[in-house]
Amino acid sequence: MGRLLFDLQFALRNLRRSPLFTLVAVTSLGLGIGANTAIFTLIDQLLLRLLPVRSPGQLVMIWSTGPNMGNNRGSRAASYPMYQDFQQKAPAFSYVFCRFLTPASISFAGQTERVDAELVSGNYFDALGVRPALGRVFSPEEDDRVYQGHPSVVLSHPYWVTRFAADPGVLGRKILVNNYPMTIVGVSAAGFNGLDPSNAPQIRVPIQMKPIMTPGWDAIGDRRSQWIHMFGRMKPGYTVQSAQASLQPLFLQILQDELTKPELRDLSKFSRDRFLGRKIRIETAAGGYSELRQSYKTPLIVLMCMVGLVLLISCFNVANLLIARAVARQKEVAVRLAVGASRRQLVGQLLIESLLLSVAGAAAGLALSVATIRALLSFLPASGSPLMLRAVPDLRILAFNAALALLTALLFGLVPALQAMRLDLWNTLKDVVGAVTGGGGSVILRKSLVTAQVAFSFLLLAGAGLFVRTLANLKQADAGFRDVDNLVTFQIDPALSGYKVERVIAFYQQVLNGVRSLPGVKSAGYAIVPVLAGGEWDSSMSVEGHQAKDGEDMQAFMNAVSPGYFETMGVPLLEGRDFDHRDDGGKVRVAIVNRKFATHFFGDKSPIGRHVGFGGGLRAKLDIEIVGLAADSLYEGPREGVHRQAFVPFAESDFPASASFYVRSSVGSKPLFAAVRRKVQELDRSMPIYEMKTLDNQLDETLGTERLIASLSAAFGVLATLLAAIGLYGVMAFVVARRTREIGLRMALGAAQSAVVWMVMREALLMLAIGLAVGVPGAFLLSRYVSSQLFGVQPHDVLSAGCALAVLALVAAGAGFLPARRASAIDPIQALRYE
Repeated sequence: MGRLLFDLQFALRNLRRSPLFTLVAVTSLGLGIGANTAIFTLIDQLLLRLLPVRSPGQLVMIWSTGPNMGNNRGSRAASYPMYQDFQQKAPAFSYVFCRFLTPASISFAGQTERVDAELVSGNYFDALGVRPALGRVFSPEEDDRVYQGHPSVVLSHPYWVTRFAADPGVLGRKILVNNYPMTIVGVSAAGFNGLDPSNAPQIRVPIQMKPIMTPGWDAIGDRRSQWIHMFGRMKPGYTVQSAQASLQPLFLQILQDELTKPELRDLSKFSRDRFLGRKIRIETAAGGYSELRQSYKTPLIVLMCMVGLVLLISCFNVANLLIARAVARQKEVAVRLAVGASRRQLVGQLLIESLLLSVAGAAAGLALSVATIRALLSFLPASGSPLMLRAVPDLRILAFNAALALLTALLFGLVPALQAMRLDLWNTLKDVVGAVTGGGGSVILRKSLVTAQVAFSFLLLAGAGLFVRTLANLKQADAGFRDVDNLVTFQIDPALSGYKVERVIAFYQQVLNGVRSLPGVKSAGYAIVPVLAGGEWDSSMSVEGHQAKDGEDMQAFMNAVSPGYFETMGVPLLEGRDFDHRDDGGKVRVAIVNRKFATHFFGDKSPIGRHVGFGGGLRAKLDIEIVGLAADSLYEGPREGVHRQAFVPFAESDFPASASFYVRSSVGSKPLFAAVRRKVQELDRSMPIYEMKTLDNQLDETLGTERLIASLSAAFGVLATLLAAIGLYGVMAFVVARRTREIGLRMALGAAQSAVVWMVMREALLMLAIGLAVGVPGAFLLSRYVSSQLFGVQPHDVLSAGCALAVLALVAAGAGFLPARRASAIDPIQALRYE
């Protein structure tokens, strides 16, 4: 222990004597370790952590392939009757349970707010093994028996603490959920936030209360409506593969029974075969299920690989510094060897110096990572529920940071330490010229490290070019909407405040009239489905005069809109008319289709006056007349492109729904935000307004993954290039110092300054060429793995590669020119005396 303390004190004294060296080394490592820690923190929270429940390894998610011959609300959805079949008959599971996320309006103590609610089956908490922190949680016996007969609420622990101040007296209290009285029966355990590691619902309600929680939409008994997420707990002895195999026969039996129902009797043989060909899919749910995870999994893995390269470049940079430092300390090492120190002791001391640098870099990196994670979280989509991802490191992150520090210490410290021991003891002690400037081995090693830095920098720069061009292509894609900067959107949902159908439509008209009367407002309209937000409402269609072929996609993306919607969005009507008072109330009778829809089904002919209908088969009714043709516009986002769309009048909807309002104005967005809020509150002070933003901001949120990967890859590319430039400059300065006598002799014999400059520059450019010879083929091979993240650019994009090459060439020229210029200014007389 005494020896270790002595070595630590000695290492600290040496580092204090070289503050510039220490600062550069710690900064390089801090940047590399900080970037790795930041990305790993998100990967750990979003991808790696297990749910805090009983035996999470037994949990799986269950869904099926299509076609469902009905409607879907989100990916991996199932119908509630299908869940009931599996819950009662699936042999491989001790529990099958389900859930559905939905917004809700909560009124308590005179305050109303919008929260995220989770409808859950009665066995939800039993299946997960989650106990209450207060009161009780749901059970199959008490909360899963009577349709609309269990008005009970379980609060999440964070919501109980923040909204109710952790008051145990809330048990048994009544709150209004969507203006319906429900009783708080319990608080779930602290630390349990649900099955989504990124977002957590604030309240949970029995799924039998669906009519209250989703007013106007009640599909709990509809086999053709897929909306719940279904999970199971496997019995001991089952694997994901064996459980899936055991469930397929039961699934096929259920499908065969469904084909006997009236709604599927008219299917063609082709459609029946496709329906019976559906497969059950089971995937481990030990870490839960998250839409955010599905969206960000690949980008985060790509970024982790990129920051790994940044860390390697940082380590190579510090290794270069340590080699130069070891060369400068050769006489010290020789003296210590001569007086009896062993090479093993000296290597240990040098490694302790490396470890101290690495620990200091890890500490700096940890502080940097917190700020970086907070910046990264700004790229993630905002929602009504609190984002559960945290920037503050916990023990897992600290352990990762410590392991990374140890690994980097060995990575950049061992080889320079061993290199320092390779010296000619006799010549070094005699101060023989050239001995203290290092042998050729150290120069070759340093050049090899710089060459690797150049190769890795090219990989990062070329990748950054691909991702930046992808983001630019997506941002510049024609959305079909005019002047999105002056287009403000916001959402309200009167149905969650107890409004019925007629009152909802009347309230929307009042809001529309009030907003249109605001100063600077040019037009306003609203729609059920918000555009560019990733949501969808699609339906199969029957089209007059079009005989659907086997396997033909007859889907259209739907939206219900108000009069004035197209004018507000800047989408021109090419033929026909907009919706107006003639289309108020009753059943859907008219529709407006976009150009892509019309071209697909009618070719060059006008669609005006043609008829369409919802659904397919022989019984489909063609009772909707096309009265307008709109230009194409985006629905989900630029990456998905233009879909076939059909618009129906909002006023003809027979169910209340939330609406996304769009307001076009000539004033700035911030004054308009405040004016709109005041106008809505004049009509109903308790009405929550949410998702207020410009349409341009909405597009940025939709492109969150692309913005994240483009911004970070560009930052990592710049950082890697800067580190490579420092490494290249250091090597060339070292080479010039080592060849001072040679340069002086050349100049004394008549060598021109330009020849000396070229001699030095040639070495710098040679290292650049070798690095590119490795980096270019590497980028070519690796680019295929990121092709799914690209848009409008090929993986082997010549422009991105050319820009990366040009940047590195300029950097290499600059890093080499300064030492070369200094070499050309050497005084031959002084150089010949140099030792």
